[in-house]
Amino acid sequence: MSLSCSSDSGDYGDSAWWWYYTLEPLPLRTKRSRKCCSCHEPIKPGDTSLEVERFRDPKHDIEESIYGDEVPLASWFMCEMCGDLALSLHELKFCFDLDSPLKEQIREYREMEKKNG
Repeated sequence: MSLSCSSDSGDYGDSAWWWYYTLEPLPLRTKRSRKCCSCHEPIKPGDTSLEVERFRDPKHDIEESIYGDEVPLASWFMCEMCGDLALSLHELKFCFDLDSPLKEQIREYREMEKKNG
């Protein structure tokens, strides 16, 4: 998936899950390393990262009675470079795919713009 223009409508499309990220990169506060959800490079504890909180719709009544409208999923993390790219794309009102390399999405978008422009 390549980048696409977004609106502030909060529409997540037909996706069964959605996410929010902190707007300030912070040191990774886990005991173990994590992999960047975008570029898959390791992030060590204490390295600057962007936490991505994820949620999904409840699948049945029991989940809805326990969690309400949002069932929490495990957080994902972005390395400092991908986190900076994500925040920049957010400021420019772009939509992007979390689990696909942001550099690749930007490259595809630039190629598409060259063809159309």
